[in-house]
Amino acid sequence: MRRLDRAIVVLSSAAALAGVTCAFPTDKSNDLFVTVHPDGGKQVVLAGEKLFAQAHLWQHSGTDSVEIHNAVFQWNVDVDSLAIVQNEGYGGAEVTGIKSGNIVVSVRAVSFEKSKTAYVPLRVSKPLEIDSVRPSVVRFGDTMTVYGVGVDSIFLALLGSTTQFDFPVPGKIITRARDSTGYATAKFWVTPVAHSVPLSFFGPGVFGSAPDTTYILPFDVLEPNETAPHLINLDAAPLIDSFPQLLFFNPALSFEPLKRDELGADWYRFSQTTPRDVTLVLTAPDVTGTFSTFLSDSLVFVPGSGSTPGQYFIGDSAWTMGPGSHACKGEAFEPAEVQPESTVVALHGMPAGVMHALSLYSQAGRYGLGVFEGYAADPRVGRDAHEEDDFCNAADARGLAVTLPAGSFRDTLTIDNAHDVDWIRFRVTGLVGALTTAKIAALPGSASAGASDVDLYLLTVPGGGASSTLDQLASSTDTGSTESITVLLGAGDYYLVAVDYLGAPVAYALCINTSGCSGFPSAPAPSAKRTPVNAAAFGRRAPLLKPHARRP
Repeated sequence: MRRLDRAIVVLSSAAALAGVTCAFPTDKSNDLFVTVHPDGGKQVVLAGEKLFAQAHLWQHSGTDSVEIHNAVFQWNVDVDSLAIVQNEGYGGAEVTGIKSGNIVVSVRAVSFEKSKTAYVPLRVSKPLEIDSVRPSVVRFGDTMTVYGVGVDSIFLALLGSTTQFDFPVPGKIITRARDSTGYATAKFWVTPVAHSVPLSFFGPGVFGSAPDTTYILPFDVLEPNETAPHLINLDAAPLIDSFPQLLFFNPALSFEPLKRDELGADWYRFSQTTPRDVTLVLTAPDVTGTFSTFLSDSLVFVPGSGSTPGQYFIGDSAWTMGPGSHACKGEAFEPAEVQPESTVVALHGMPAGVMHALSLYSQAGRYGLGVFEGYAADPRVGRDAHEEDDFCNAADARGLAVTLPAGSFRDTLTIDNAHDVDWIRFRVTGLVGALTTAKIAALPGSASAGASDVDLYLLTVPGGGASSTLDQLASSTDTGSTESITVLLGAGDYYLVAVDYLGAPVAYALCINTSGCSGFPSAPAPSAKRTPVNAAAFGRRAPLLKPHARRP
């Protein structure tokens, strides 16, 4: 009975095995193939480091494939001086990088000689290697993208002796990326005054250079923009989708080299079809004190002839604003102002249309230009309720602040950015006129209150009844921001203009009435007068720019 039972069991097992082996592949099967999956899909193994890979054996089954388990694999590398491969069993292996180069790892199923061998190309690399820099021909203000292994870890990139810096967005970094294969990219601005050489780099513990030369055209991406403006559409799609407030941004523009005694200019024309708050920022840290930027609603260039150079002109009724050089309805207003270190102009509710910016410079160097949607005021003082009032047309649009002698005006305003200007329009009525007082005083505790220096000017409104032209009737330009004007005014419209001489944001109180503006501090004694500074102090700048001359 025991023998019989055992025979039945063996027979049954044999029958079952026969059923399995009918579907199991033989060592001559040609419908088998091997796949290999490096860990994480990587295509790069660093020298001195290991990369794990897993192999699988498959058999075609109709339109699908079935995995064959427990297969034994043989691993090989084609160039064993660059890498070695160690079989770890259970279909796995470790590839160890030795030195830079390209290798091919092959894997075959040992017991199935007709199965298809898998081939996996891999790269052995140093921690940081540059493959290419594109484009190969660039201008200042272009961006170049670096491709290779570990290039996202570059902390210093140079073209010649000039540092090329990241493509930054305020509060964001979008320029460095590394994919799952092990390759990376990094984007840099092409910064003046770079030279045509291979890009060199420093990374964590490594340094080197790109294999090819990056060629530099020695002018920026906005050129030519001296005799015709570079057009900037503020309605265009945002530079960064996640940061739509950034309307234009380029920190690597160039004031190009000039000939001796020559003055250069860069001209931009901004356009928009909808009103918006907008802030323009121009900084030139390498050439501080050698440039000025002027804004206008109307600007043209008239070419010269013979030895006569070309000149810029504004329209007959245009406004301009800039350090020491303003215009109202096409007429000059040149208050004294020190040379700015940068240009920051915030404009509230700028209407649809165009605005020009003209940067005049006497020294070559890098500068940056940014245009942002929104009103960027110095946070210590903020924007006052009278903005927009940075030019006379804006004051006209706001309407009269007060009508004298019946009314009285008193309010708090701010110099919300360095060299801000506030225009206030008011009216005097009556046959006799009125003895009018206007005063300003920095608010105690305000930012830069002790160091600020705001001046006060009284002008006629051209065609406003008091005069047909823009006449300066009085001014108070003592040191500090406590100023006072008292003058007998006839009937007509006038501008009171507060001008930041020194470039120090401050909140100040302002009063206009015919009763003496009591309660305001007195102005400093005349002995505190400072040395006047005006547009003529900018050297050759005034002869080149003609913002106040009517076009012939």
